[in-house]
Amino acid sequence: MKRIYSLIICFVILALLAGTSVASAQKQTPEDSMKTHDTASADTTFAHFFLQDPMMNVVWGQSHSVVDGSGGVHMTFYDSNYIYYAHCANNCGDPANWLVLSLFNVGMLDSLDEPTLGVDASGYPRLMWYADYSGDEAYYYAECNANCTDNSAYWSSVTVVSINSLAYPHNPRYAALDTQGRPRLVYPMTGGFYYLTCDTSCTTAANWNTTTISTPDLLWPNALQLVFDLNDQPRVLGFDNNTTALLYAECNSSCTNAANWDSVGLFAPIDYNSYYSFVLRVDTQGRPRIAYFDGNNNNVLYYAWSNASPLLPGNWSSYTLNYPTNDLYWSLDLALDSQDRPSVAYATYDLDLSYLTCTANCETTNPTWHQQFIETGDELNISYPIPTNPDCMSSSWMVIGYPSLALDAADNPNVSYWVRHAQFLCDDGYGNLKTLYDAKSIRFATSGGTAPNNRQVYLPLIIR
Repeated sequence: MKRIYSLIICFVILALLAGTSVASAQKQTPEDSMKTHDTASADTTFAHFFLQDPMMNVVWGQSHSVVDGSGGVHMTFYDSNYIYYAHCANNCGDPANWLVLSLFNVGMLDSLDEPTLGVDASGYPRLMWYADYSGDEAYYYAECNANCTDNSAYWSSVTVVSINSLAYPHNPRYAALDTQGRPRLVYPMTGGFYYLTCDTSCTTAANWNTTTISTPDLLWPNALQLVFDLNDQPRVLGFDNNTTALLYAECNSSCTNAANWDSVGLFAPIDYNSYYSFVLRVDTQGRPRIAYFDGNNNNVLYYAWSNASPLLPGNWSSYTLNYPTNDLYWSLDLALDSQDRPSVAYATYDLDLSYLTCTANCETTNPTWHQQFIETGDELNISYPIPTNPDCMSSSWMVIGYPSLALDAADNPNVSYWVRHAQFLCDDGYGNLKTLYDAKSIRFATSGGTAPNNRQVYLPLIIR
């Protein structure tokens, strides 16, 4: 059974946004908004290319990118057939430096597999995903310690836990490695969530442990994501369908003891219609930072933070980033640079991929942000044109989003994202006009690089 996209996209004029934008700051409520500044910083130059043949129309939108301690980039993404692992050791703006492996088969509910990636201190990848294989829904873990793009035989995998149909992931942030490279996983249940941990030999199912975490007053958690601070303390963010609040949970010691967890609801009510519309990070002091969309306020993008006792709602502050956002594809990612300053990647109203960076006073009422574009639909149309079909009026690339943003040690951005090509106002032969989606792919962009136009990595390179 496939998940069928039912979003209807109207024809849009793809143009670069002109001028500057103003952000406003708030303490929980819009009434306290204050103006901020937009910098005139020089834009980063990005190299872009496809990670999959763009004429293939089976790739799903979500990808996950990670930068290792040596500056190498690791990525996972998936289509209707396989989960892929991709790696580049250096100069990752050149597609010739990438190797890609088709690694595992996707499940029956292929669009829900949501593979997520971690890299340990030695630069070795650890992969988790959900799949329904022959009616058995489960989370899986796989790792590799040598020759990881050569052949799937170098990977070992295990079924971590079998689940019911309501506990599948909704974004690729539900699993993470702690600072010691140990895998952890969260997934929802009614009235809380499960926290799964493994400390050693994690391709042995018996070495995984489950802790059941209750979230009082937050009854229907969903779309959970997990991060760790530098002390290996877990922080969890999700959405509670009962209170329409963001669910924040944390533990500071002995976290396999459920009594050591606490949770709180934040920023309710939020109009939530996307599984990718909020993201959690922690700074080097372990303090939480959140970027999220709220559809109650014209799909406004917020940046929020707490510098002390985040389980108390009054200790959170936020402000709006009033840059045009997309009202169909609520997707974004947040990263913190070496100075703990936030950067946000998201799709705009014109279906371009925007990159916002805060340069000063980021957690105050007077922040300074800068906007640029990672890639626009117009740029993609020029670099990789697809002709309009004879029975259609027009066609265009759209940078839909679902970004995965990772910064390297020098704070250079690396981002993977989903693009889609459409033919508009096409005659179906019966006098009706329709939109035809004829290509979609994962793009990768990084600052600098030498990727020429029309270069792409073709898959599959290796089939299991």
